[in-house]
Amino acid sequence: MNDHSSTVKRIGFVLLLAAVVTAGLAGIGGAQTGEYTTNETVKLTNDTEPITVSVDWNESITDPANTSAAVVFYNETEYAADPANATIAFEGVIPSDPGNTTEAEFNQTDSGLELGNEYRVTVTGPATVDTASIEDSSGFLGGVVGGGGLEGNGMLVGLGVIGLAVIGTAVYTMRD
Repeated sequence: MNDHSSTVKRIGFVLLLAAVVTAGLAGIGGAQTGEYTTNETVKLTNDTEPITVSVDWNESITDPANTSAAVVFYNETEYAADPANATIAFEGVIPSDPGNTTEAEFNQTDSGLELGNEYRVTVTGPATVDTASIEDSSGFLGGVVGGGGLEGNGMLVGLGVIGLAVIGTAVYTMRD
């Protein structure tokens, strides 16, 4: 192969690499703007109350006084059929604490929550939520690492794309 052809291919490869790295950085940027969401089904009984919702906050919160996670209890039957039109039984808020965990307990004394009813509990917060869990007094129900879909996991996607670009570059340069 002549020098001109080789140079053109290398320039083309560098431009492709730059595009891939840019896409990776965009994915990382998406991690900073995505919202955190998780949900679990709980049945409120004497054996399961209180329902405790814990939120782990990362340290990047810039306005702790105005940062919180929303907790919503929906009628489970309605939520399973159509989440957009499910009846809200109760709404609560968990304030942030940068770098720490905050939690709130919910039980039959909260207006709208009744023993024997099954609820879908959702926790929604900003990207500064690292994780959240929903547990009843009988044991742990669940928790999810921050994010929903690719938008919430942009950091992992972005780092994966950049990693593939670096590996590709190494393989390409080693073969010449």
